[in-house]
Amino acid sequence: MVHDRREQVRLLNQDLMGEHQAIVHYLTHAWTVVRKFGPSIEAIARDEMRHFKWLAHTIVGLGGVPDLTPPDELPQFSGLDALNYDIDAEEEAISQYLAHQRQIANEHVQALIGRIVVDERDHRRTFLDLRSQWVEQDAEPTPERSANPQVVHCFETLVSEEYQEILRYLLESFLTRHTRAMGMSAEDRAIDEMKHMSIVAETLADLGGQPRFMLPKGGDHSDELRLYGDLRAWASAEMPGLVPLIDRIISHEQYQEQSNRDADWTVGSGLQGGWAGWMS
Repeated sequence: MVHDRREQVRLLNQDLMGEHQAIVHYLTHAWTVVRKFGPSIEAIARDEMRHFKWLAHTIVGLGGVPDLTPPDELPQFSGLDALNYDIDAEEEAISQYLAHQRQIANEHVQALIGRIVVDERDHRRTFLDLRSQWVEQDAEPTPERSANPQVVHCFETLVSEEYQEILRYLLESFLTRHTRAMGMSAEDRAIDEMKHMSIVAETLADLGGQPRFMLPKGGDHSDELRLYGDLRAWASAEMPGLVPLIDRIISHEQYQEQSNRDADWTVGSGLQGGWAGWMS
């Protein structure tokens, strides 16, 4: 097990670079050769952006600097080859995360990695589904358009300029506005809950129900997990395709319950200097 913070930073920077690569590649595919599935792939890229943020703040909390080196240039792919590449990328990411989870001797970092792996496994499932749809529909790549080379160069330059600005602002945010809470902020948790609510509400509407925005009359988080367990039992028999999404939600909720219990779970130097106790 790795106890040295510098070595933990090195391993987490490998994960950070993997997320960086995934973001760039997935967005490129969503905007070009797999535009048919653009919204689905962009949603996956947004998940990777959140992982990127959580890892970067954790690295800073461990006394390191996030490595924002741009990934290697993406090879040219057809639509089907792009989806195959993305599936392989998810499998490699899951394997690397699990290896680092076993290596890093910090239960809070281990829990954060486990939370990320839940998403990566669902991303792989989504890409597999998109590939099946592509093959069944015998989809063709988006036809290329011809444009004035000078105009193309102008657009390419603007993409590079915007990318540089994004990285500059991100690094500034990670280093000078470092959050003391490892992993998920309150905003991140709200985003997760919004995703959960969307899945439940859309399924409710498919079943003929009407989502109602009101506060529950009673109950607590454990009741919510129990209800998701009941829903999963029903879906196993009546709507199997919903089961992976419910499993992902249950894993998210369990992680939030675990991390919410630890009020002292912070990163960074304390008011009197030195590191928070759990980082020692």
